[in-house]
Amino acid sequence: MGEQHVGEEPGPARRRRPRPPVWVGTAAVVVGALVVVAVLVPRLAGGGRDCPAIAYSSTLEVVLSGDSAAVAHLQVRTGDDEGWQPPVPSGPDMSGPANPPSRDGDTWTLTLFDPTNPIGLRALDEAGHVLAQTERAVDMVRVGGSEACGGPVEGRIGWTL
Repeated sequence: MGEQHVGEEPGPARRRRPRPPVWVGTAAVVVGALVVVAVLVPRLAGGGRDCPAIAYSSTLEVVLSGDSAAVAHLQVRTGDDEGWQPPVPSGPDMSGPANPPSRDGDTWTLTLFDPTNPIGLRALDEAGHVLAQTERAVDMVRVGGSEACGGPVEGRIGWTL
């Protein structure tokens, strides 16, 4: 009789299951982490919102008081680098600005795009000479859009000349 070891049974040899290299498992973990980050970061950062077009206009109502009879033009400046708007009509055709302010007595309504604080105001006479100038902080109130996407704002101030 031949020698037999305990635990060894005669029969076909067992096939060993192949083991993948270590880098395959590491790559799977890295790819999984990148997918989780790509899905969660935009949601947590507030991305993915569908906002309407951002080219909305806002309005500022300026109520003049005091000696305002000579005021023929009212201009606004909404930033340090911005020029005074709307421009005063000049030249032979004296065409008005593209977006003129509306006037009802001593109440002027100006259209603003992306207003900032403080806002500069300038009152001009018919010849374009500056009668008065001021800079004011204006409480602007959102009247459209949403908290997330912004929207048009309106403000109202009084100015004594």
